[in-house]
Amino acid sequence: MNVSLSGESRRQAWWRRHRRTVAGIAFCGLLTGGYTAQLREGSVQVMPPAPALVCPLLRAELLDLVVPGHGTATQETDRQDEKSSAWCVVKRPTDDDVSLAVGVINVGRAAGDGPVTRAHDHFITSFVLNRERHLLDGLGDEAGYWRERDPSGHLYLTVRVGARLVHVQYRNTMVAPERVLEAAVLAAREVLAKL
Repeated sequence: MNVSLSGESRRQAWWRRHRRTVAGIAFCGLLTGGYTAQLREGSVQVMPPAPALVCPLLRAELLDLVVPGHGTATQETDRQDEKSSAWCVVKRPTDDDVSLAVGVINVGRAAGDGPVTRAHDHFITSFVLNRERHLLDGLGDEAGYWRERDPSGHLYLTVRVGARLVHVQYRNTMVAPERVLEAAVLAAREVLAKL
């Protein structure tokens, strides 16, 4: 009984034999796609708007007081990951004994977290693990600083206000460490007052 099936009958016979396999493959594809979509849902990254230029936020009198004999202040901007920043860098042209860098960093959404949570995470990670950190009251939602172990090293001050960070790096080898902290706080307050 060797009956030859027509083309249409052969196709129907093939589908009858393989429909479960095809349905299983399609079902696995849908599951994989749904799982991948769920994983990627939390990793959406949204860039924040770029902050305004920082140098105009710092009064000339403050720069003269904090960085005596300074040269021209330079503006720098940066965008990386979910952060967008603008910096004002002020140095003396003759030496590196005194320098000031003030940055405003806007933080966006990433890794399933909102901008405020990401800004808090960046605030925490701005402190070097092997340095003693000091928290400050009265500056924004969170504020703290740490300094390099060398007494003539930089002081790093970070202030978080919502989803925004103000970061100050200050070095002055000609004054006491307490005065370095006061100058960094003064620069941070100046910028925070105008944001």
